[in-house]
Amino acid sequence: MTTTPPAWANAPLVLYHGTIERHMSSVLAEIDLRLAEARNDFGPGFYTTTLLRQAQRWAEDRADRYGDRPAVIAYQVSRDTLANLETLWFVRGEHENEEYWSFVFHCRTTAREAFHHGRAVNDGLYDIVVGPVAAFWKQKVVASGYDQVSFHTARAVGVLNACEKRRIS
Repeated sequence: MTTTPPAWANAPLVLYHGTIERHMSSVLAEIDLRLAEARNDFGPGFYTTTLLRQAQRWAEDRADRYGDRPAVIAYQVSRDTLANLETLWFVRGEHENEEYWSFVFHCRTTAREAFHHGRAVNDGLYDIVVGPVAAFWKQKVVASGYDQVSFHTARAVGVLNACEKRRIS
């Protein structure tokens, strides 16, 4: 027997960010891309996920690394607002998906001061990149069942800074 899902309402997208206690208030106040770590899957940016359990894991990993308490922020983001941003999507991350892996290798190996997404517009960047999480990028293996939504421009993080957000753990 199948069940019918609720009617589509174009509700806000909930995105989660895992961090640590000492960064919580500054991240809630305003995301600063100058603090973004380089050499991530999609390059320097502010990383979120649609999965609470994944954000909790990211927060726990950071807490262990930095000797702090984990913290998770939930962002309620308007889908219509996101639709106005320049976005690159990777739906699958199979070993054979050369476009995804070429992009990840580029982002993971390009120095911060020379970083770009290879575009001729928007200072070479996509506002947002969405796709699977590379678990072992050199071996071309993704973390099954995980996703990431990364924000790379001031315009993109401005959407997060302006939306409803709250600490959830």
